[in-house]
Amino acid sequence: MNEIYKKIRHNYERLSEAEQEVIDFILTFEDIDKLKLKDIQEQLFVSNATVIRACKKLNFATFNELKYAFMRSQRRNSQKAYKKANSSKLIEEMKKTIVTALEFIDETILNQVCTHLLKARRIFCVGTGASKVVVSEFQQKLKLINLWSNEYIDELSIACISQMCEAEDVILIFSADDETALMNESILKAKSNGAVIITITASPHNQLEQISRYSLWAYNTANHKNTQAALLLHLISNLLYEKLLMKEPNFR
Repeated sequence: MNEIYKKIRHNYERLSEAEQEVIDFILTFEDIDKLKLKDIQEQLFVSNATVIRACKKLNFATFNELKYAFMRSQRRNSQKAYKKANSSKLIEEMKKTIVTALEFIDETILNQVCTHLLKARRIFCVGTGASKVVVSEFQQKLKLINLWSNEYIDELSIACISQMCEAEDVILIFSADDETALMNESILKAKSNGAVIITITASPHNQLEQISRYSLWAYNTANHKNTQAALLLHLISNLLYEKLLMKEPNFR
């Protein structure tokens, strides 16, 4: 509650009936910045003294001081309304983005990815930058359902993958448009060892997608390319995990 309304609430009963009418009139006046003392006099048939007494009982020395307090309150309310409107707009945009991202998912590919993960001897979960948190959370989930998995979230560990992986392994890459030449080179070498490359990306048509056997696109708008990428990767990773649980009910 704004300070002006607190003062009115705490002091309203101290006002005379005429003074209460003055405050009620001010509270319901639409263009407070245009309100003049004579407007109150003419509408309510009260004296200047009545208006000033009402102001002083609310701890305002003059009518203008009370008026400006109302104006400041209205500006703050307008700013809050603007922020709320922007917040609502952002929420609606996010809803549309998430729904669209789900529409873009090819369920056939999603099922094929699950099949490879369930059959894999080892699952190498890879990601850098904004993808790190997604990688860490997802590989922990895989461990909960007794699938061998490990995270590779820095260039040094990613560079070692090609020396470890074999034909029965899966390399699962989460990419928020943060691929590097070193990562691509390492993954390409791993592919030559026979490993299955799977990419979940928020940036379509990148090099990682081109060298992957399967690719799922976490649709993202250009306006929120960086801020929403990790969120959408989380969305796809959660969907993938739920699919794994559906295919293997004993995991639950």
